[in-house]
Amino acid sequence: MVARDAFGLRLREATALADRGELHAAIARLDALLHERPHAAVLRQLLARCHLRAGERDAAVAVAAHPALFADREVLSAVVADFAAAGAWQERARLLETVARHDPGDYEAALALAASLHALGCPSAALHWATQAAALRPAEPMPRAIAATALIDRGDVEAGLAAYRALPAAQDDAEHAARHLVLMHYDPALEADAMSACIRDFARRFLPQPDPGAPRARTAGQRLRIGWASPRPGDGPVATFLSGLLRAFDREHHEHLLVDLAGTDTRAARAMLREGDTWVDASGLDDAALLARLRALQLDVLVDLAGHSTANRLRVLARRVAPLQLAWLDWFDTTGAAAIDVFVGDPWLTPPDVAAGFSETVAQLPSGRFCYTPPGYAIDVDRVGGGAVVFASFNRLAKLNDHVLDAWARILHGCAGSRLVLRARHLGEAATRAHVASRFAARGIGAARLELGGSLAYRELLEAYRGVDVALDPFPFSGCTTSCDALWMGCPVVTLAGRSYVGRQGASLMHRLDAADWIAADVDGYVARAVRAAAEVEALRAARGTLRRCVLAKLCDARTQADEFARLVQEQWQRVAARNRFGHP
Repeated sequence: MVARDAFGLRLREATALADRGELHAAIARLDALLHERPHAAVLRQLLARCHLRAGERDAAVAVAAHPALFADREVLSAVVADFAAAGAWQERARLLETVARHDPGDYEAALALAASLHALGCPSAALHWATQAAALRPAEPMPRAIAATALIDRGDVEAGLAAYRALPAAQDDAEHAARHLVLMHYDPALEADAMSACIRDFARRFLPQPDPGAPRARTAGQRLRIGWASPRPGDGPVATFLSGLLRAFDREHHEHLLVDLAGTDTRAARAMLREGDTWVDASGLDDAALLARLRALQLDVLVDLAGHSTANRLRVLARRVAPLQLAWLDWFDTTGAAAIDVFVGDPWLTPPDVAAGFSETVAQLPSGRFCYTPPGYAIDVDRVGGGAVVFASFNRLAKLNDHVLDAWARILHGCAGSRLVLRARHLGEAATRAHVASRFAARGIGAARLELGGSLAYRELLEAYRGVDVALDPFPFSGCTTSCDALWMGCPVVTLAGRSYVGRQGASLMHRLDAADWIAADVDGYVARAVRAAAEVEALRAARGTLRRCVLAKLCDARTQADEFARLVQEQWQRVAARNRFGHP
């Protein structure tokens, strides 16, 4: 009894030290206690937590990765949650892998590990563990969904889409069906009208109709209150294309509210905050609370920047939060939502045959849908090195279907000594690099002609283009931000004009640059244009500065786009005002 009381006293002392932030003293006490009772799961939990708080992540894994802890599922779950709370995602995956290998029949561990690896950008490892989890519980949809998405993420697009569509929940469950709306755009066999029909069907089944009731009345002469809503206000296309527009947008007649739907706290998001008049944190709210929050803003115009993309809140916007609602930027098709009035396009992305499939009125920005914001620092455009032509694509692997690799292999075979550089997040995984290399090897392209690498910091990514001559646009899902970056760095883009919005992004950019010669009508023309570029590589290298100046003049003209966007909003507002009989701005 005395020994037990003494142990308890020492444990309370160690806990008190940890509570006071004296972590290393607490760790020393807990280490001694654990030496006496190595199978005490709670002790391991406390010690691992202290190591995490002290920034000693490897030590935390070493303490937690013990069978004694695995046997107590409640404590194990708490420890795994501690790793997540500390942002120790890599170490969390290592711990989960130890658990899964300890008991190959542990479904929960295999599934959690698969999901963790997938989130970390390791699709090949995620595929392995998702397949194992699916074998343990064949009727469960989640491991099969992770496996299907992992296949797509490493470039096995056709197989991944087939696996995803075979899921029993793929069409009947709202979450799985919504994910399919994004994934289907990578399908080289799916036509634009079929995609639009699928989206409209999703909206009919899963999105609410607009609430009855007229929009609020307004006093003539007020500025239009425009809300720009995004779950990623400082990331991706929103960061690249919105900041310049807002900076140039008329403030006399428009007030801009940036609505953060996900509580983003990044340097880029904080920089974006300065571009608007008001920053609205609308994160962490359920549908009812978000609806009330957005309506309380008394917006005249809501610009949805997410559509059906990840973390969207379209179910709320579908009930209508503003008299006029537009879709723009980080979504590339119709929304199908009755409450989204206008889709903002341009003459090349949304010509009449594409616009015909949209549920919204399609309004065109004459100078182009996007205005590229170049980096705010000087970076040399000149080519580094010489020799044979270097092609590149820095697009995600999900865009590199078999047809794309077939075309790229033909290009490399047609250009002696040429090389291909691929950079993508998922190429940071060695197993995925090996898999992509094997796909090229099956087409007669050896590893010596490939440079495969993971993602880089943005400035380093731009610098990498200095070793590239020509960017190759994938199809049918062409690049947008990646193509703008390549063009800014003086690399022309060979693109194939598709029949859908996503298939025309590269064509839109090249048309705007008066460079239609780089747009192919079919795969044979695409290959021929790339081979011809290799033959004129010295001229292309000499013209890199000229291309950048053209990009600056025609893709970066924020003032022109802001004026066009303001006119578009005013015209659409006048229509809504006339229809609903409330005041004019």
